[in-house]
Amino acid sequence: MTNNNIKEFLSKLLKTWKDNIISYPFMQARFHNFVNKSPQETLDTLFFKIYLQHPVLPNFAYLRSFLLPQSSKIYQGVSVYIKLIQNETFSDTESLISREIRYLCREILMIASGDMKVQPHIRCKLFKTLQSIHPNPRNYDFENINLQNIIAQIPLHLEKADLLAELPYFSGIYYTAPELAPIWDSLQQYTLKPDDEVKLECFLDLSKKQQILKTLENFIHKYTDSPYIKKACAVYITLGEVIPWVKHPFIRRLLAVCYQEAITLIALQK
Repeated sequence: MTNNNIKEFLSKLLKTWKDNIISYPFMQARFHNFVNKSPQETLDTLFFKIYLQHPVLPNFAYLRSFLLPQSSKIYQGVSVYIKLIQNETFSDTESLISREIRYLCREILMIASGDMKVQPHIRCKLFKTLQSIHPNPRNYDFENINLQNIIAQIPLHLEKADLLAELPYFSGIYYTAPELAPIWDSLQQYTLKPDDEVKLECFLDLSKKQQILKTLENFIHKYTDSPYIKKACAVYITLGEVIPWVKHPFIRRLLAVCYQEAITLIALQK
């Protein structure tokens, strides 16, 4: 099947999934076959050609809800694909999306490795694959920084790394009260509920994510001697790839800072 045919098939598949059309189970079975037999062609098309254009997939959360229930049927192809995408170099938007793809692939393998319907020796193999997958330093263009060392000690460097959001350098990432309106009540209570994460997923579109990553990247390049440099690298590496954007402590702190600034501005305008 050519790439154009795969693209056409995937577009129809997503529509039948969304509309719960009777033919969906039959198309779904074909999809499982495509993923397991031609993982790179099928998943590259889905992630890099369909995702950004298809109206059924307004954000990555929808793509997750489409794929995760199928984990026990597509783990074979995903276990091959994750090794390929782990070492592949991307640029611009594709690089941003690839972070979330790698996290999603790990989720699929974790679900399959815990599925008792999957044979024990296969679950063991999937578990070993998961243990071998780590962020690849080559995916991050930072010279004169030992990224391998930072990756090996991610939990250590992430401790209190969310406080980076309070540094003046990051004040350029600012969201107004109207922008924060969907999650305003939760920000007032300093907690985000699961429903708020759905709203936050919509709020953090590709352009906002790119701005955040670019600001972190510039900080790392500019302040190589900063005592915060390892924490900034840890945040940059883990955003979307190790920790989902909506759950990342740095993002939560950034939203809290914007909320406090919005409250101050509202008070000054009265």
